[in-house]
Amino acid sequence: MTPDEIDAALAAFDRHLERYRQAGHDRLQAVRFVVDASGTCTGPVLDVGTGKGLLAIELARRTGHVTTIDTSADEQQIARARAWREGVADQITFVTGDATSLPFPDSAFTLVTMMNVLHHLTSSSPVLDEMVRVLAPGGHVLIGEFDQQGFDLVARVHREEGRVHPVGPVTMAVARRTLLALGLRQVKSSNGMLHEVALFEAASG
Repeated sequence: MTPDEIDAALAAFDRHLERYRQAGHDRLQAVRFVVDASGTCTGPVLDVGTGKGLLAIELARRTGHVTTIDTSADEQQIARARAWREGVADQITFVTGDATSLPFPDSAFTLVTMMNVLHHLTSSSPVLDEMVRVLAPGGHVLIGEFDQQGFDLVARVHREEGRVHPVGPVTMAVARRTLLALGLRQVKSSNGMLHEVALFEAASG
């Protein structure tokens, strides 16, 4: 993307955030709600699914540094520009790649996060398998996903913008079953800000 295209995309995303605020939902506050569920954030941290960088930026503020991965280089350019604007760009490592085959060694992260990504997946595996593979013993997986009211609002905003918001088959319930089958245990769950949030813990060894 050219600098002008990035500027235009940033302006469009700011308008998008404002549409949600006008509809009664603060997306930035929702990100803070999700991250709050992790308790005291400690690194190293991996954010799966950068998008426009909402989660990565909040994690960087709290942990000092975060690595984030996404398949879209264009999305990451926008996220990087937002990170510069928020003063945390030096605290985020952007990796363009596929979460079904994470380019990181086993047990590399103590916290692995994902927000509003599940519904974009066609299967809970191998993404969740990979998230667990790179999770250190005793580490945590934090997942936030829209609840039904959240999905209804997103669908309405997308319709107003002339778009359709696709929702796939992977839900929080599916992710929970998958992670429990992989040996993690759920240590926290909460609902708020139009989101379901779940925190899972790996065995310590």
